[in-house]
Amino acid sequence: MHGAIAATVRPISVAEAFASREFSALCREYAAECAIAGLPDPKEKLSAYLALEAGGSDVFHAYGAFLGDMLIGFAVLLTPVLPHYGTAIAVAESLFVGSAHRKTGAGMLLIRQAEKRAREVRSPGMLFSAPSGGRLAVLLPRIGYRETNRVFLKEFAHD
Repeated sequence: MHGAIAATVRPISVAEAFASREFSALCREYAAECAIAGLPDPKEKLSAYLALEAGGSDVFHAYGAFLGDMLIGFAVLLTPVLPHYGTAIAVAESLFVGSAHRKTGAGMLLIRQAEKRAREVRSPGMLFSAPSGGRLAVLLPRIGYRETNRVFLKEFAHD
């Protein structure tokens, strides 16, 4: 807990997230901690998130973690129907809690909210990507997740 204020999690719109005074700093911290070597530096594209959100709640779900009215973390869950499986598959597009607020339980609240939504759309499971050796990669097996695949990257140069 952080003082007397407990972390809370609720759905958040893209506009609300981007308008939050804490969002830019959270995104910079997230990029520094979770960027994938070989891919461009993360740069949140408002128009892409707005387009996903406009597609409706069948695919895009965003949640904010708060201490009072201060945004301390976020999660974006995508639940598209994957043709190979013929059903919605829940994929965490992003999950992050600022380092100063990790002892508040906000990360677990975000994970549990994403899991709840994944169950509601009848996804057979929940997929997370985590930096190798990072905090999330250590946490996930402790809360019932197992490693199933590895991600490989081949870089391409473009003019």
